[in-house]
Amino acid sequence: MRRYESVWVVNGDLPDEEVKAAIDKFTRILTSQEGILVGLEEWGRRKLAYKVQGITRGYYVLVDYAGTPATVKELERNYRIDDRIIRSHTTKKSDKVNLEALQAEIASRAEAAVAPTPATEAEAPVAEEAVSSVPAPLAAPVEEADTQGREE
Repeated sequence: MRRYESVWVVNGDLPDEEVKAAIDKFTRILTSQEGILVGLEEWGRRKLAYKVQGITRGYYVLVDYAGTPATVKELERNYRIDDRIIRSHTTKKSDKVNLEALQAEIASRAEAAVAPTPATEAEAPVAEEAVSSVPAPLAAPVEEADTQGREE
């Protein structure tokens, strides 16, 4: 098994339901070909650098996975025949995959996705307090420093 990374661009003019359907289709193809999905990042809608098939916006998706060359071949075949996909690119990240390390990475990514953000509601007042405790005159010396020593 090898480690791969694929980026594909879905037609940005499609509704969100259609974009999600395309993402689901390709993750199902990946798992049906005995691939292991490590991570999926949706980068969202962005303006394309140039028109592709008359389209100016695309929905970018990055998939990190492990699989065989046959898995990649099947995914790329489906990228080409699906009209919703306007561009795709696959890169091999490594030739050999340690399955135990891969499972640990998947688990750590899952924990990171569930972990709360550092600025929780309980910490928010502390952050506001810290900002309000900064003395106001700190901004004034900057203006004064610019005018000191100058003759007007």
